Amino acid sequence: MEKLMNKKMPIGVMDAGMGGLTVVKELQKLLPGEDIIFYGEGKYQPYGNRSEDVILHLAKQNIEFLKKQGVKTVAIGCNTISTLIDKYQDDFDFKIFSIVQAGSDMVLDMGIEKVGVLATMFTIESGCYTRLSHARNPKVSVIGQGSVYLARILEDGDFNRERIDNELKLCIDQMLQKEPDLRAMVLGCTHFPMASENIHRLYPQFTALINPAEAQAKQVAEYLKAENAFNDQKKGTFKLYSTTNCETYLSAARRIGCNEPDVVELAPAPVMG
Repeated sequence: MEKLMNKKMPIGVMDAGMGGLTVVKELQKLLPGEDIIFYGEGKYQPYGNRSEDVILHLAKQNIEFLKKQGVKTVAIGCNTISTLIDKYQDDFDFKIFSIVQAGSDMVLDMGIEKVGVLATMFTIESGCYTRLSHARNPKVSVIGQGSVYLARILEDGDFNRERIDNELKLCIDQMLQKEPDLRAMVLGCTHFPMASENIHRLYPQFTALINPAEAQAKQVAEYLKAENAFNDQKKGTFKLYSTTNCETYLSAARRIGCNEPDVVELAPAPVMG
């Protein structure tokens, strides 16, 4: 059961790494008056190469950190963790938004009938994008391709053009072998919008690169409007917590285009157990 919300309570954004800062950027554009707390758990990243039990164990601790900050809702900026939302939503008394659901909804709202999904191995192997898309339109064709290394490369702040290009070619070429006439692709990991320039340059045939962070921010906004829970201050605060290298996260926030954080602090990492 969801608790009553105070308008002044912050929005929490959580990711296994820095990619969820792309969600923060979209929330700041849509909801400039909201206070936002970001928790980036980089110690055990990428989660997409781990087992379901380990992912759940870590994810619950990450969300618990945001709960202690008094958030009114949480946007999960991690596709891998979002695939398991049904297994932890009931453990918390606030609404949690799945970025996988947002991405699937965005594809269907755009009327796309054939779409590629580039994501972590766990997200692809879960079949979540196919399952959620087919729940609304069984005729949508979803071609998934996992990347083992791309999220890690970007998480390390390594924007070496050649290294990113090589990983993209390895993955997207396999996707195009399955479906050569693809024109739309979901960036199924919140790190991947940081490589969108590389994708546009290497594969100009993708006329639609879908960033689920945009749809997720809209869903959060619609929810707060329905609950009469907008913060009506002129400009919200932004607190950035990282379990690894704060300077790397601050650099990524600036590169992505987030507002300058009011607080940048090292946060406790979850315990592997």
